[in-house]
Amino acid sequence: MAKKVLIISTSLRGGSNSDILANECAKGAKEVGGHDVELLSLKRLP
Repeated sequence: MAKKVLIISTSLRGGSNSDILANECAKGAKEVGGHDVELLSLKRLP
């Protein structure tokens, strides 16, 4: 059963370890679990 997943990346630097980890978690949740994933990054907010 697919779930809705929200991942919040709090890193303000693109390419940081936290940013990479958030992206990899999102990728894994989509590929393996077929979950509906939304990745929210604070660096994109004003």
